[in-house]
Order: sequence, then structure tokens, then C-alpha cells
Amino acid sequence: MLALSGLMVAAMSSFYLLLSAVPAHIATLGGDLAAGLATGALMATTIAGELLAPRLIARFGRRTALAIALLVLAIPCIVTFSGSLPLVLLSCAARGFGLGVLLVAACGLAATLAPPTQRAEAMGIYGVASAIPAILCVPLGPWALSAFGPAATATIATALALAGLVSLAHLPRREERVDAAHHSLPALRSAAWPATSLALGAIVIGATITFLPLAHREASTGTIMLALLIQGLAAATARWAAGRPVDRHGPQGAMIAGIALAVIAMLCLAFSGDIAVLAGMALSGVAFGVLQSASLAQLLSRAAPNQIDGASALWNAAYDAGLGLGGLAFGVLAATTGYAAAFVAAGAGLAALALLVFRLCEAR
Repeated sequence: MLALSGLMVAAMSSFYLLLSAVPAHIATLGGDLAAGLATGALMATTIAGELLAPRLIARFGRRTALAIALLVLAIPCIVTFSGSLPLVLLSCAARGFGLGVLLVAACGLAATLAPPTQRAEAMGIYGVASAIPAILCVPLGPWALSAFGPAATATIATALALAGLVSLAHLPRREERVDAAHHSLPALRSAAWPATSLALGAIVIGATITFLPLAHREASTGTIMLALLIQGLAAATARWAAGRPVDRHGPQGAMIAGIALAVIAMLCLAFSGDIAVLAGMALSGVAFGVLQSASLAQLLSRAAPNQIDGASALWNAAYDAGLGLGGLAFGVLAATTGYAAAFVAAGAGLAALALLVFRLCEAR
């Protein structure tokens, strides 16, 4: 688990360092539209990599899939600050695919490193290792670009991703190989509620990260930065802390509590003032951390051995789709109703959708 955590810290540091640095560079090549295209290409290929990862793992083995993912994440960094817009977009797309395969392969491995009675706790440790780079490297990206320049920043990102290869030597060598023909996803009915609950939590995160400065213009820059930091720290801490209670008492109650906290967070953000902003962002972080731990535990508990990687792929895809949908859907809603009403409507919509899916798939 320590080796896997080291691999994730290195690889995700490479990813998040460029996530915040590349848009500023690509905007100079093609404007805001190009920056949006870069992020869109990155997220689209990430989801594609997540959905294809189980078959790659089944065919080549988990260690080989992880090695390929790290290389695909590292090598395109070299040209990610190129003066050619198509080359930069291609680099973003390639890194996204590598990230998708990495997330599924690593998540599936983490799920097998602990017995089922400690699985949620182990996944919480894995989650913290994945979250630390987001907290540290997102703000460091633009700073590194301005302080060291594009070439050095690209070299650092490349070296970080390649450093993850060192951890492969300490991962389990014996693997249970599942033939690609026998690989499958979990049953839709059993996976619908945990996948939906995670996606709903991710929608809240996507909406708040994207629109918090615009929705709360009365708040100072310092308050906005503090609120975003609190959200990230709260999510990582809650994901780790929820592991042991989920193992002991099951994930169902934790998911319901997570949804309730997410709805309350959106209602808090409908009010103006620093206290409302900080409280809403803290609650949204706690909600998302709990939902990550509980939804993954339920998905894995309902998956057969040949469905572990499929469950991981589904979980990661729900995570990324929710983040993207949160920014897009909330933006459309806010343009129609205004931000305060949009937060209230989004909270009500999340609660209604969660109740509908729960009654259809879980009530019995």
C-alpha cells in the first residue's frame, strides 16, 4: 500500500502540476476557446481510458498496464508547452488517456490489497495519496511556470510521472489474470445508486470550484482561496476518516448522510457572506469525501472478482462525469436564474434525483 501510495503521489503530482499551468499557456496560442478545448480533450480521453482500462488490465496484467499508463502520462509532458496548438491538444488528450488507465488499475489494486473487512479503510489511504497532489500542485502549477519557465516545468512533470515506475518493483508480482472475454461490469441495478451518489457529490464539487468566485463577488480573493483550500482538505480528511466506520457499519448510511450534507452545502452557498461561503465549501468537501469512500466500498462489495476493475472504471467515470457536468449544468442554470436561486434549485434537484434513484434501485 505504501508503494502504491508513492506511485499515486508521483503520478498525480505530474498531472495536477500541468492541469493548472497548461491553460495559461494554451490561451496564448488560441484564446479562451483553446483553453476550454484542452480541458475538454483531457477529460474526454480520461473517461475513455477508464472505460478501456479493464480490458487492458485483463490482457496485459496490472503491473504492465500501470507501467504503460505512467509512460503515456509522462512522455507527452515534453511537448505540452509547444508553440503548436494541435500538438498541445494532442499532449493533453494522451495524458488524459494515461490518467484514466492509471486510476482504474491503481484503484483495482488498492481494493485487493486489504481483506474485505478493511477495504474501505485501505481505499481511504489510497484516496488521501491521490488527493494530496491536488491540494499542493494545483496552486504550484502557475507559479512553477512563471518561476522556472515552460521547459523546466515540463521536465519536472515528466520526471514526477517517471518516478512512479520505481514503485512498480514493490507491487505484487503475482496477479489473478482474468480473461478479457470474462471481464464484465457490475449489474446496472446494483451499481446505479453508488455511482449516482458519487456523481451527485462530484457535481457539487464541479459547480463550486468553477463558479465560487463569480457567485460570491462580495467575498475577497483571500476568502475564496481559503474556501477552496478548506474544501480540498475536508474532502481528503473525510474520505480517510470514513473508511473505518464504513467497514464497521456498512456504506448505505454514509452515502445518505453524504447526499444530505451536499444538499445543505448548496443551500448554504445560496446566502452571501464569508461565513456562508466557508461553511458551504467545508460541508461540500466533507460530503464528497464521505461519498467517495462509501460509494466505492458499496460498488466493490457488490462486484464479483472479475468485476473489480469494471467497478473501479465505473466509479472513476462517474467521478469525472460528475465534475464536468457540475460546471456545465450549473452554468446554464445560473445564467437563467441567477446564482443564489441556482444554488437552491441545484440542491433541490440533487435531493430529488437521489431520492428517485434510491427508491428505484435500493428501497427493497
